Amino acid sequence: MTTPRIDPELARWRDEYPILSRTRYLNSNSMGAMHRGTKAALAEYAELWEREGVEAWEHWPDVVDATADSAARLFGGVPGHTALNQNVAYFQAAVASTIDFSSTRNRVVVEALQFPNVIYVWERFRALGAELVLVPSDDGMTVPTERMLEAIDERTAIVPSSHAIYVSGALQDIGAICARAREVGALSMIDVYQTLGSVPIDVNAWGADMIVGGSHKWLCGGPGTAFLYARPGVRDQLKPRLTGWFAHADPFAFEPAPIRYADNAWRLMAGTPSMPAYYVARKAYEPLHEIGIDRIRAHNIALCQRIIDRAQAAGLEIHSPLDHASRTGFVAVDFPDSERASKQLVAEGYKHDWRPNCGLRLGPHFYNTEDDVEQFMDRVVALARPQ
Repeated sequence: MTTPRIDPELARWRDEYPILSRTRYLNSNSMGAMHRGTKAALAEYAELWEREGVEAWEHWPDVVDATADSAARLFGGVPGHTALNQNVAYFQAAVASTIDFSSTRNRVVVEALQFPNVIYVWERFRALGAELVLVPSDDGMTVPTERMLEAIDERTAIVPSSHAIYVSGALQDIGAICARAREVGALSMIDVYQTLGSVPIDVNAWGADMIVGGSHKWLCGGPGTAFLYARPGVRDQLKPRLTGWFAHADPFAFEPAPIRYADNAWRLMAGTPSMPAYYVARKAYEPLHEIGIDRIRAHNIALCQRIIDRAQAAGLEIHSPLDHASRTGFVAVDFPDSERASKQLVAEGYKHDWRPNCGLRLGPHFYNTEDDVEQFMDRVVALARPQ
């Protein structure tokens, strides 16, 4: 694969993200920079509430739907099939609550390197009969696709897999995993939190039953907005036991139980939605739609190559795949005492994150420049030298 070139025209977006004027920000894999329009989005929410009071509810459902469908456009989802909530843990639990684990089809197959948050949720369903199958890694960076496929069998109820391994950025072969789940009659739910906004995704090409993710990483939408997409043919079969008034067919009717599930994506929602977060996320998605994920991906790969080149020249360990097609938008760089160096970098305004058995995770985005990366790596290399 030919390495794409850095796209200098994307630098025009820098003024839209104020933190870039005072830091070297390579932390979009953990939390994207705040868009300047965030304050206006929150003001729009507040002004409507101030003006209309409780009648603001006549307008807020439209914001829910617009935000949900905007998120779905980023991965090719069908409009009207995406629900919003505050975090992925809730949606994982909601989907788990739709499954009858008392049958022989009770296995939950997930990579052992899945983000712990997700495993926490599914482990709790063991008490209801779920058999949690954690597919192991040999290198702490990847999980062999063949091993995942072998673990998915006729006893599997669901495969809640992640598009990328969070400690290394390694991409998984989601198309193959979804195909195997389909073959044995299991559901697939793919977590795109680590990739959406930096890697092009086509849910239809994957054949995934569900997509789950959130907004505060590459989507730059801050905390509080997560989404669950269920493809046509799957959405209306789901009846979560974790539910609430917003999942009702007529939420403002306040009918007595049992619930009548909505006949749209709202059936996957729960109680009162976090409206301020949705205003922020809706605004944050606009630049990604305008620029296009393919263009963002090419720019990111070019910047990541500079990180790799500088790290290798200094003899530092790369804890991520070197093949661009096998990696999401960050590169993990490690060396002895990297945690100490990480704290020093943060104190100096070099924004990134650090993870155990991983090191520094450096995630440039469309608003980063070659100069950002070079200055950042100058400091990394200096701190990595023996003191």
